[in-house]
Amino acid sequence: MLNKRNGAKENILISNIMWSFMAKVFAMLFYFIADVFYARFLGIDAYAEWVFFFSVANMAFCLGWFGINISSKVHIAKSNEREQCLGAALGVRLGVSSILSAILIVIAPFIAGSIGYPRLYPNLRSLMYVMSGMVFLNSFTEFFKQFYIGIQELKRLCVITFIEYFSYCLFTISFLMISSNPISIACGYCAAGVAILICNALMFARRYQLHLIQKGMRNLQQQQIILKYAVPLVLTSLGGLVLMEMDTFMLGLFCAKEQVSVYSIAKQLISKATNVNMAIWTGTVASLAVITKENFEEKKNKFKKVDSLNSAVSIFVCVCFALFGGIAIKSVYGVKYRAAGSILLLLIPYYFLYCMSSLYANFLDFMGHARTRAMWFISVIVINLSFNYLLIPRYGAAGAALATTISIIPYTIYCLYDVRNIFKKKAVCFECVSSCGSNNT
Repeated sequence: MLNKRNGAKENILISNIMWSFMAKVFAMLFYFIADVFYARFLGIDAYAEWVFFFSVANMAFCLGWFGINISSKVHIAKSNEREQCLGAALGVRLGVSSILSAILIVIAPFIAGSIGYPRLYPNLRSLMYVMSGMVFLNSFTEFFKQFYIGIQELKRLCVITFIEYFSYCLFTISFLMISSNPISIACGYCAAGVAILICNALMFARRYQLHLIQKGMRNLQQQQIILKYAVPLVLTSLGGLVLMEMDTFMLGLFCAKEQVSVYSIAKQLISKATNVNMAIWTGTVASLAVITKENFEEKKNKFKKVDSLNSAVSIFVCVCFALFGGIAIKSVYGVKYRAAGSILLLLIPYYFLYCMSSLYANFLDFMGHARTRAMWFISVIVINLSFNYLLIPRYGAAGAALATTISIIPYTIYCLYDVRNIFKKKAVCFECVSSCGSNNT
């Protein structure tokens, strides 16, 4: 019976990893098909404008989430009245998204004027107006994806991820062929967002009772609970967006457009490659959440296996980037973007350190060390901003790559040390418990 139960758990674990991995593969595939088309179709200057704007948009996306998507995921997963809690979460999501989008419309011309319009980026003001719609629709796209993760519907998550990135690819390329302008890509994102929202609505209509969802949307008490829990998560989102996009943003302010373009290509290759590792974390780390005296050795060995698999995958990707990255960029994106190959080499250490630290960080969160880890994560942001400010004006994209790699080193050392410390302390603790039990006997 025990073997059957363990076998069932292993099957679920493998299934979750596979569905999560497939979702990441679809996202990477359609993202790069679209991105290569943008780079070749727009040319290096117009592509740089799109890249710069999209770094701003990504920061706006994180702000637009406002911690609500994660808060909703947690509360819906724990709720006995899932549909009503879902309705309450949707009510909060609709209200906050509407307010933030309205604010973006008002401040769009002021932001555009302060970061390069019209001297550097002639389409930036129009793009900023369209961004309000992108933020509104993206907040719902991410909301539904977090919902599927929360209720462990990873198969459904895979389906909606496929629809999402296929829609982005289809609509943006179609709009771009009608009008060769970065604004067309932004409009394509909005059209795709509408299509994704409709697909999610249809999936919900078939599975859930709409009158219970509507009842939940009127539950102000539940909405307040979700919103209150979301507020601290905003700080984490803001920290993540600074680390993710600030280097591209600062390059757009201080350097030539070519530097923005080549850095973006290299950084996106690194960023999307981490999705392979994330598929491992998503399906395995949660199963290590509870460690007892009885299962200590089993959990420790399981973590070692996950760590070894993560390390092996990371090393394999690093070798592939080192050997074939530059050739692939030149062949796919074009000769004019060949400088991205050297930037990719500088970012390889960052990729490896990020994959290691992220696995450890996920484990530490389940062990109750989230607050301490968050404090160390702030050091990454501070170091990254400081070195970006010092290195980007002098070295351009190479300086941004070096700053990104340097900033994550202390954080990775902390995560590795803390994980090892947890296992050592638990080993000592369980040994003491066994000794005391033997003495009492």
